[in-house]
Amino acid sequence: MSPLSRSLCLALVVAALPLSSCTEVEEESSAGYEPAKLAEVKGSDDLKLVTFTKEGAGRVGLETERVQSGIVPYAALIYDAEGKTYVYTSPKPLSFLREEVEVDRIAGHRVTLSKAPPDGTEVVTAGAAEVHGAELEIAE
Repeated sequence: MSPLSRSLCLALVVAALPLSSCTEVEEESSAGYEPAKLAEVKGSDDLKLVTFTKEGAGRVGLETERVQSGIVPYAALIYDAEGKTYVYTSPKPLSFLREEVEVDRIAGHRVTLSKAPPDGTEVVTAGAAEVHGAELEIAE
């Protein structure tokens, strides 16, 4: 093998090494990544407390806002297949619990609820669909 051929082969091997090592790291980290965990809620057959990691919450862009006088952003609402309406409350940072609500009226991006979480309760306003998917264990 000529010195030029040997140099060319060596350059190709060296160039390929970083790519293969990057792929291995991504596969290892993504295979074990869990953005949220579920916990059973005592006294409930269908509710689960969804707790996101800080990184998971950042990836889906989770945001919350406090309920004020029974008013929440429209983006906080989740509808199920039966037509029931819910919001996800945040009893502690990065943890979310589905709560049934009743809509009185919708005006633009704001919703007045006739059955609402207490004033001051944090509700998910961005990323509610992702929290719902995590609770139902719907994978991407």
